[in-house]
Amino acid sequence: MVDWSRSIVVVVSPDSFIRGVGRRIVDEILGADCEEIASRVIQPGSLLLDTIYDDLARNRIHFGTYRYRAIDALYGLGPSLALLLRGSPGIHQRFTELKGSGALERASPSSLRLRFGAVNTILGLMHASDSPEEAELDWQTFFARDWNNLGHSDVPDDPAQLATPGARVLADLLDSPPGTGESRGFLQVRDQLRRTLIAHLWELLPASEALPAAKNLAEINGAMLDDDLVTQIAKSLDGTADLLLRRALTASFTPEEPPLDVGRLWRVLEGHGIRVDPWSRAVLTTSQHFPPLTGPQAEPSIPSDNAHG
Repeated sequence: MVDWSRSIVVVVSPDSFIRGVGRRIVDEILGADCEEIASRVIQPGSLLLDTIYDDLARNRIHFGTYRYRAIDALYGLGPSLALLLRGSPGIHQRFTELKGSGALERASPSSLRLRFGAVNTILGLMHASDSPEEAELDWQTFFARDWNNLGHSDVPDDPAQLATPGARVLADLLDSPPGTGESRGFLQVRDQLRRTLIAHLWELLPASEALPAAKNLAEINGAMLDDDLVTQIAKSLDGTADLLLRRALTASFTPEEPPLDVGRLWRVLEGHGIRVDPWSRAVLTTSQHFPPLTGPQAEPSIPSDNAHG
């Protein structure tokens, strides 16, 4: 029988492993005065995602339809690692502080999310149960439901009975190899999309406006594109380029303006031979509804070698 007053479920999400910081996050989690009881790799499919949405709705958490797309974008990036941990009473509050709860822009600089390069509240690297009730619900969701995973659906009294390699080994297997972790934050992803669009649409620019635009691009010499320059190029494409592509060129991809239909945008881009990679899709999709970090704290702390502390 699990004592949920001192037990917690933590899910290290796929963005952690894409960033190449999943093992380091697991190390910090297991160093937080707790014992690993169970761990397993999960790849949520449609049935599990529906269950997550239903749980959110039944618990009366603020729930908008945009969350469907945001959670789909997160879990669509790859596998996650779920851990069941046991510690002392108060473990839920300790982990709430450790991970950095609530709006990401208000999280403590010492939180795991800010230290390891979370992009926004959805691409937040990890989830941890905030209460005993949520911990039991998370266990039912990520460990016990038959459709989610093969293998054990009950947690034994002795964790050794699970015969799993443990969270550290599983995180090592899932992490991006050293030096290959995704380092792009929100601004870099948006800038890359803008550059791709400008290059693709360049021949549609009137010659009289293409020449000064080319001069301005040469002057910035690879630096991030200025909003004014992007806006001017978009205006120059009025009447010649697809309206959705022009909107995408100047879009902020933040909650500060109405969201783009990104599903349609990706299809239109693919029709033009432009494929936006899964990481960029996830970053831009989620950041339209959850404010992205754009300062120095948005850079992940990616190790340069295989050493783990």
